[in-house]
Amino acid sequence: MDREPTYGATFVRHLAKLGRQTPYRYEDLQQVKAMSQTELADWIKAECPEFSQLVRDNPAEVAAEMVHKRRTEMAAGSPAACAAECAVSLLELLATLFA
Repeated sequence: MDREPTYGATFVRHLAKLGRQTPYRYEDLQQVKAMSQTELADWIKAECPEFSQLVRDNPAEVAAEMVHKRRTEMAAGSPAACAAECAVSLLELLATLFA
């Protein structure tokens, strides 16, 4: 019997599909993929309460779309943001986007 994917796995998969790449640290992605909706919200709560609430209130696809939208807006406003898009911490990026 197939297990249903976790909230975190759905979030990461949708974020990758939207961005066609995931410039995040592999360790972060593996950690997030294993998380439930509550675990992901709790993990980010201290650094980014706004995103934590977004996770609690929405499906994984909506949360991924918001991250992608904010990241795109940030990159459009700063060419340096695009150039610095190497493997970053997902936690750091979320805190920056939703601070």
